[in-house]
Amino acid sequence: MVLNHVHLQVRDLRGVVRWCEAVLQKRPGFCNDHMATFSFGSFTLIFDAADDDTPATIGFASEDCDRDFGAVIERGAIALEPPTNKDYGVRVAYVKGPGELKFEIEGPVVA
Repeated sequence: MVLNHVHLQVRDLRGVVRWCEAVLQKRPGFCNDHMATFSFGSFTLIFDAADDDTPATIGFASEDCDRDFGAVIERGAIALEPPTNKDYGVRVAYVKGPGELKFEIEGPVVA
């Protein structure tokens, strides 16, 4: 088996779609009033309309954490934690996503 998608429940599906289009510069592959899908290579995020938000952290690998963090901030993301070298050997930044979602950008440590 190969992991290829995850479903996340969101109260404001249209808001999630707008946020992904503006901040991540991704358009949904499919979208209706109940579901929106966003593909990232062989992995798909599926957002389902629901009464409650799923709290989750969605992580992205990056070749340049600082550059990508700056880009999503310029496009409207709200910073939760700027790029920081971590003891476990990566550089990580976090931005607030819609609802209860948090997005992580992880890249190589910067000396």
